[in-house]
Amino acid sequence: MFRRLVVITNGLFLAVLIAGCGEPQPEFAQVEGNVRLNGQPQRGLRVNFLPDEEKGNAWAAIARGTTDETGKYTLQYEYQREEGAGAPVGWHRVIIEDVSRPPTPQGQTPPPPLIPPAYSNPATTPLMKEVKPGAQTIDLEVTKP
Repeated sequence: MFRRLVVITNGLFLAVLIAGCGEPQPEFAQVEGNVRLNGQPQRGLRVNFLPDEEKGNAWAAIARGTTDETGKYTLQYEYQREEGAGAPVGWHRVIIEDVSRPPTPQGQTPPPPLIPPAYSNPATTPLMKEVKPGAQTIDLEVTKP
């Protein structure tokens, strides 16, 4: 009986030890918000939250959403082949891309970009946002001269 108890106890201890040795996982928080271009809601924009390693957020997780007719977006993350609602907690560089326009036919001049190019490049975007634990709203303002 004592021997059986020792085997069960050791087995449970080993299971807890193995479970505790996994790699740390990011915490995710639900994020939604509105995108406005010069104060006006804008549909058809892809919002990407890219973890900012310079500010301590080194998770290899990308969160994105697309704006609806009212300019509202809701983020969905991709992390280690899994998807879910939200974005990893921490600082992010936010890039915005216009996905509402069809491709320009070959030989034609594309229309001027709706979103200034600086907003679609992680190195030049002026949008840096912190995702905190818990559900939150992060509104984004894009200015175009």
